[in-house]
Amino acid sequence: MNYFKNELAISIKAKIPVISIVTYEWQRLYGFCVGVANKNNLEFLRWSCTTGLYQWNNESKIFEIKDDDLEDPIDLLQWFINNEQKNLILLIEDFQPFMTIENFQIIRLLREATRIDTDLSKTLIVQTPFYISIAELQKEIPLLELDLPNEDVLTTIFNSCIDNLEYDSKPQNKTDIKDIVSASLGMSSIEAEWTFRRIIAEKERLTLAEIPLIVKEKEQIIKKEGILEYYHPKGDFNQVGGLEYLKVWLKNRGKAFSNDAKDFGLTSPKGVMLLGVPGCGKSLVSKTIANEWGLPLLKFDLGKVFGGIVGESESNIRKALALAETIAPSILWIDEIEKGLSGLNGSGDSGTSARVFGNLLTWMQEKKSEVFVIATANNIEQLPPELLRKGRFDEIFFVDLPSEKERHIIFNIHIENCGRNFKDFNLDLLIQASKGFSGAEIEEAINEGLYLSYADETSTDLTTTHILDALNKTYPLSKTMASTINALRKWAKVRARFASNDEIEKLEILEDKTKEIPILKQEKHNPFIE
Repeated sequence: MNYFKNELAISIKAKIPVISIVTYEWQRLYGFCVGVANKNNLEFLRWSCTTGLYQWNNESKIFEIKDDDLEDPIDLLQWFINNEQKNLILLIEDFQPFMTIENFQIIRLLREATRIDTDLSKTLIVQTPFYISIAELQKEIPLLELDLPNEDVLTTIFNSCIDNLEYDSKPQNKTDIKDIVSASLGMSSIEAEWTFRRIIAEKERLTLAEIPLIVKEKEQIIKKEGILEYYHPKGDFNQVGGLEYLKVWLKNRGKAFSNDAKDFGLTSPKGVMLLGVPGCGKSLVSKTIANEWGLPLLKFDLGKVFGGIVGESESNIRKALALAETIAPSILWIDEIEKGLSGLNGSGDSGTSARVFGNLLTWMQEKKSEVFVIATANNIEQLPPELLRKGRFDEIFFVDLPSEKERHIIFNIHIENCGRNFKDFNLDLLIQASKGFSGAEIEEAINEGLYLSYADETSTDLTTTHILDALNKTYPLSKTMASTINALRKWAKVRARFASNDEIEKLEILEDKTKEIPILKQEKHNPFIE
């Protein structure tokens, strides 16, 4: 927020004629404009297509009518360009309906507005709730985005909402207020205020007991955006069979979020990439890490970033990343990231995919906020090499098929999860029969065994035979993807860390005996680079 405030003040002091501001936060924007106007002895006006032109009165602290007939946007822009009045800030609100290719007169007038005499000391602020991409204006009009409110802003809103509550109906110490406000991080000012007021109207109080209601409301708001999902994982690393190297690494990284770690000199961890065989625990680890670290988990659907309106995709990813930063410390989970980046293969989207990917890469490289990114991928050939470069993630782990020891743990976990005692089963027999099976395939075999048991009139409960029958009827992915998995293993030996500390089991199909490391499509030699 301080960054926005400083940038706005500097831009107006520098007499930049036109500024574009993206925000829904009209109240905060008014406050910033009034502050800058007072500091620089400027008149502050605002305009909308429904009200016309209004002027801010510092004494009455309200807007007063200046010209309610000036409702046409073309007339307004001509008034701004041709009026000789000096020392002026004019905020035009919700201007996005007029900023289209068809409204060529509007676009032209905005360009002419950028050429007014700077000695007039007047600035036109074009506010839109989302980013509008107009090629003709990109080089001439600087863009500012107002971030979601921080704890200080939300605390101000919270205090204004509880002013009239009885003593026992509101928190009495700063720690309680901080906890309530922290629960509302990620909301806009209006969303937070309406949430507080609705809870007060329903409960006639706003205390620590209402935090679950605030979180529930925030989840609905985030879900409504359609790009991020506030995820509620269950379980911990004890629900993950094997992957010991990965779990130890994550436990150590999780400690870096503490104040002691920061005092020691540790920087916040950036994230981890999990590559490997489908169904082997990548997503499961992503879900349980939030409980292990005690941080909120946001699932990022990268595919939903792309919108049909010009500039909407870039705006969507900026909003999603800004939200993750606002809730920080947090975990941002991008599942099957290669699918979200599928447009990079030249699908003819006018470069939208490349720009979105560029925004993501830049943010991952330069972010200072405590947002840990955990990305999973099954098909590494679809991943651009820039994403795998050191600096984007702290580490890249390869998640392989479970070893014999790991399958033992996986059977224990899933048999216990279905209400049975694993000691009643011949696990040695099941482990041998499930060689080459992924964790997901083992879980599904146990579920199928339950169906077979229920349908078996000669049996009273699930047995080893039922699970073996289900295993024998399953054709695991490792048999159809043996050559692909072997190539992945060779690639991972030199370009990633293995998530498991167990010895790799050979697949039924003979491994490729060549010593040469497979080269992915994106790593092939470029003849134009020596």
